[in-house]
Amino acid sequence: MNFPVTLVIPILNEAYSLPYLLQSIKEQSHRPDQIIFSDAGSTDGGPSLIRDWWHREGWKGGECLVLSCPGAMPGAGRNAGVDSARNEWIAFIDGGITPTHDWLERLCKHALEKKVPVVFGVCEFSADTRISKAVCALSYGCGSVHPVIPASLFARQVFVEIGGFPSYLRAGEDLVWMAALYKRYGDCEVCVTARVKYTHFPENWLQVFNKWRVTELNCVLAGVRSWQHKLYLFGFPFLYLLPIYNENFGNLIFLAYILFRGVIDPIRRSQDCPWWKKKVGAAFLALPLVGLIDMAKWIGIIQGILLKLSAGICLD
Repeated sequence: MNFPVTLVIPILNEAYSLPYLLQSIKEQSHRPDQIIFSDAGSTDGGPSLIRDWWHREGWKGGECLVLSCPGAMPGAGRNAGVDSARNEWIAFIDGGITPTHDWLERLCKHALEKKVPVVFGVCEFSADTRISKAVCALSYGCGSVHPVIPASLFARQVFVEIGGFPSYLRAGEDLVWMAALYKRYGDCEVCVTARVKYTHFPENWLQVFNKWRVTELNCVLAGVRSWQHKLYLFGFPFLYLLPIYNENFGNLIFLAYILFRGVIDPIRRSQDCPWWKKKVGAAFLALPLVGLIDMAKWIGIIQGILLKLSAGICLD
């Protein structure tokens, strides 16, 4: 198939997962003829690993670049890759994500058949350990499948028309960019057979806390999820302090909330049944993780608001 594609991959200390990603790229039924890694300053030897791999495994006519982008956020890394791409079609994937062998071929065929500038691939979310399974179930749902940017294909004209990703955000840049994408193009094509898989959820309590704190902080800075932030800003302290003021009613409301968020919602989100499978302990961890995630979100929202106020940015 004559369909040259540049594959852009932002990375930062991804050496632990890079071998799986590199092997899956090599095994693609339609290989990208250019691969661009945007390295934000890895200290784990990832860039050297990539160069050694290409020296051994690189294919004729192909090119593999490792761009040095110290301190670059994910959006800035993607922008750098787009700017350096030699092809008119650009696909994205992230470290920690593994595509099926025909992922890129299916995206390209879909774009050709539908004659569209945007084709979203889908990501299947799963995890292996008790904590990561619980986190997966509470966020995306174990075994669930969703369209995501780091599984998708775009024509260069898309970036010309709507611009690149916000370069100052560590998280939420995809939401800002997708809002501009949908405003310009409306609903976009999704190729449900172009699949990638993500399994690298946080493995300990501190990682869980930091992930949600940083995400919500950056979403506040990005101006997305405003209504959710207002709900959390006032609802979180109300819900957790209510039992102090009215023990019976407060405990009932609090218990109902925890059971919904920690028991019912993970089942609703997940395609796997039961979502914990052989890790029964994950089902019990989901309950305290709800409180940790709520606290992390609330702190992140507060930090984001304070940063906006200190910068003189008006709040929505």
